[in-house]
Amino acid sequence: MPHAYSDDALTLARLLQEPALRRARIHAGRTGAVTRVEWVVPWSVAARQEDPLSGVLVHAHADELAAEQVTVTRAAERLAARGAAALLVDGHQPVAADAVAAVQLPLVTMTDAVPFAVLNRLVADLTLARETHVLRYGLTVHRALAELLYRGAELGALCSQMTRMSQRPVAVFDSQGQLAALEQQQRTVEPADLARAFVEQADALGTGEAPEELHPRIAEIRLGEQDLACVVTPIVLGGRHDGWILLLEESDDPHPHDLAEHRVLVEQAAPIVGTEMLRLRSVQRAKEQARGDFVHGLLHGRFATLEDISARAAHYQFPVRSWFGVLIASGMTVPGDADSPARLQQLAVQAARLLPEQERHTQAAMVGDVLVVVREAARRGTMGTPEAAVATIGDYATALHAHLAKRKDQGGRPIRVTYGRPVVGALAIPDSYREARMAHGLQQRLGLPPVCGYQEMRVHAVLEDVAGSRTGRSFAADILAPLRDPNVGDLESAVLAYVASGGNVNAASRDLHIHRNTMLYKLDRASRLLGMDLRQADNQFAVWLAHTLDLLANTTAEVDRVVSPV
Repeated sequence: MPHAYSDDALTLARLLQEPALRRARIHAGRTGAVTRVEWVVPWSVAARQEDPLSGVLVHAHADELAAEQVTVTRAAERLAARGAAALLVDGHQPVAADAVAAVQLPLVTMTDAVPFAVLNRLVADLTLARETHVLRYGLTVHRALAELLYRGAELGALCSQMTRMSQRPVAVFDSQGQLAALEQQQRTVEPADLARAFVEQADALGTGEAPEELHPRIAEIRLGEQDLACVVTPIVLGGRHDGWILLLEESDDPHPHDLAEHRVLVEQAAPIVGTEMLRLRSVQRAKEQARGDFVHGLLHGRFATLEDISARAAHYQFPVRSWFGVLIASGMTVPGDADSPARLQQLAVQAARLLPEQERHTQAAMVGDVLVVVREAARRGTMGTPEAAVATIGDYATALHAHLAKRKDQGGRPIRVTYGRPVVGALAIPDSYREARMAHGLQQRLGLPPVCGYQEMRVHAVLEDVAGSRTGRSFAADILAPLRDPNVGDLESAVLAYVASGGNVNAASRDLHIHRNTMLYKLDRASRLLGMDLRQADNQFAVWLAHTLDLLANTTAEVDRVVSPV
C-alpha cells in the first residue's frame, strides 16, 4: 500500500500539532510527518548507548550539541544508523535545506526552548489517550459480540454485527480455507470470487504461515480488477487453529484511523467467533458420528428389513432401492499419525462431494484406518445394465484415488482403492462391502493396480467357496506343507516364481535374483518333496491352485473378522 503506516499510532505530525511545538519545522529525510513516535529519549542518554532506537524521538538542545562539538546533521546521521524515529533540536536556528538533504532521518528544529520533561509528557499523554481509546473500543466490540453469542446467535449474525460496526464486508474462513460466512451491507463482493482469491493469494494475505505465530495484520487482496486493503487475523482458540476473519476495506489506501479500529474489531472478534465455530464443530462432529453409525449399519447388515433402513435413511435422503457399490480406500495415514482420525473424517466428508455432476447419492465413513464409501450406481427406474453400473463405480473409484493421492502427505503407504460389484437395494450392501474387502486384501498380495474391482478377479471369485471348504483347505495344506517346512529352506517362493513365469527357469531366477543353477537345485528338491515333476504343466497348475486357495482362505478369514465382527 502507498502509505508507510498501518494504524493511527502517534506520528511526528500529530505531535507537532501540540501548542508547545507548533513553531517547529520539519526537515523530512524519509517519510517525515508520518514517522511513528513511541517514546522520547534525551540526547545525553542516546549518545552514550548503542542500543537500537526504533520508534524513539531523540530530544537535544543546541547548546548541548555545541558543547560536544557535534553538528546537527552529524547527530542525525548517528541516530539514523541506529534506526531512530526523528531528532528534535530546540534553541537552534533553522538549518539550510542542503545541509540535511543527505540525512536519512526526519529532523525537527525550533528556536523555542522546549524542556525534555515537557516533550516527554506530551508523548506519554498522547500515547495513553490512544491506548485508552483502543481499550474502550475493544470493550465495546467484545460486549456487542459476546451478547450475541450468549443469545445463541450463529456465525452469520456475528459477521453481520461486525459489518454494522465497521461498515465493511466481513468474511469468516475455516481452517481449510473454505468460506464459512460472508456479510456485507450491499452486495459488492461475490462469495465465489472472495473464496477463490483467499486461497490463491494465501502468501500475500499471510494465511500460509503458522497461525499461532500471527496477529491481526494489514494486507492486500485483489478481487477482479480491484486491489483492496484488508485486515486479516487467525482464529486460534485453546491452541487450535479454526480459521480466519477477513475484513475488506473500501480501497487500497484506507484511512489509518479506520484501519486501527478494524484491527481492534477483528482481534476482539476472533475468540468469540472461535467459540461459535467450536460449537458448530461439535454439532458437526455429532452429525458425522450419527452418519457414520448409519453407514456402519448398512455395511454390517444391522438392519433386518427394508422398513428398518427406511426409518433412518429418510433423514439422510438415502434412496434404499437404488443400485449401490461399496469402495474401500487405504494408505492415507501412517502409524503414529495423531491427527489421522480427524483427517480421515474430513476426507470422508470430501469423498461424499466428489463428482457432483453425476448426481449420485454418496455416504462415507471411517472403518478403522480405511475410508469406506457407499456410492449409488444407478437410480430406480434408470437401472441400465450391470456393466454400466460397474463403469459408474469404476469412474468414481478413479476419481477418489486421484483426490486422495493429491491430498496425501509425502511418504507412507501408497493409496489403494478397491470396490465390490454393484448390488440392488440397501439390504444387499454388505455383499458389495465384502467383495470390496476381498479385493482390497488380494490387491497388494497379487500386485494388482492401485484401483481395481472385485469383478477383475473372476478366477479368485470362482474359487472363493472352494477355498473355504474342507476339501480346498486339505488340498492346499497337502501341496504347500512340504514347501513350508523350515528344515528345507525357502522353497515355496522359488516354486511360485517358477510357476508365475510359466515354467521359465531363467525368468524365475532373475525375478528372485539367484543363479540359474540354484533355481534348478531348488526345483529339483521341491519336486522330490512333492512327489511330482514341476516341469509338467499339470503339476505347476496344482501348485498355483493350492497357493491361490490358501491365499483366498487367509484373506476370507481376515475379511470375515472385519465384515462380521463378533
